[in-house]
Amino acid sequence: MKKPAKNKWAKGEYKRAIIDQRKFMWEPEYVALLAKWAGFKQGQTVVDVGCGLGYLGTLYWEYFGKGGKYCGVDISPKLVTEAKKLTRNWAKDGTTEFKVGDAYKLPYPDNYADVVMSQTLLMHLSEPQKAVTEMFRILKPGGVVLCKEPDHLSMALQRGVSSLPDLPLEDNLFFRKMAYVCAKGREELGLGISDTAPHVPLWLKESGFKCIDAKMSSQPFFMIPPYETPKQKYDISWWKKSVRSSEKPNEKKRISAEFKKTFFAGGGTQSDYNKYLILLKKYRARRKAYIRQLNNGTYYLFSAKQFFAIKGHKPK
Repeated sequence: MKKPAKNKWAKGEYKRAIIDQRKFMWEPEYVALLAKWAGFKQGQTVVDVGCGLGYLGTLYWEYFGKGGKYCGVDISPKLVTEAKKLTRNWAKDGTTEFKVGDAYKLPYPDNYADVVMSQTLLMHLSEPQKAVTEMFRILKPGGVVLCKEPDHLSMALQRGVSSLPDLPLEDNLFFRKMAYVCAKGREELGLGISDTAPHVPLWLKESGFKCIDAKMSSQPFFMIPPYETPKQKYDISWWKKSVRSSEKPNEKKRISAEFKKTFFAGGGTQSDYNKYLILLKKYRARRKAYIRQLNNGTYYLFSAKQFFAIKGHKPK
């Protein structure tokens, strides 16, 4: 597993983000559907790979926790320590344990778990197939794997409807080309695969899983003033913070350097990069309009959310 970034994910605003963002990822009624679909049962032993603060445990505990066991594994010692403290808020009538461990070498024996699950883990790995094979190894015959992953590349390439004016078609297509090249650059640099979800069924098949199936998130990206739902209130608040952060000189410099690195790693050309810089200046007023609309509560957006739950069964 990739070494965790030095951004203090177990502290302050980062810890808050891990908790708050996940509150709205999956609606309760849809979680119930997924729990039934994946075959969760009371008393099962469930391993959560890349567990973070134990979010998937809190999500599915009511479907397996009575007499069951939740095992969280993460490469970050800080997250594991925090996750242990948080279990007192949700883990009742069962047992929990947390271990610092690597997704490529899970700290469990063969045929150990009834369910192995993960969320937004495979997207960060340079060798996701290796991690999926480890999940297969520790599952009992007849056990289920449940992987939740996004397709960020498709989200970057799609057209959403917003309160901002449309770009000319040629420029719109050019920005999407840049997003595609950068996505390939991230993959070349070992920073993960941007279109993760479409690959997961193939990784499961390659590792030996059968009866592979997938479901898509029930939620779009949706924002309409005056942002009355809890999710919209959270999203607008988070986006404002993100914009403020991205406007800081050091953050601007970091984002620019990272973009340039991934773009050229993906096979981008100098002429396209120069054109991109020119277009950024051309549409500077559009970005200012976006920030203004966020701040005065007039921004609107509707776009598909490419987030998937994918399952597979280990043959008996």
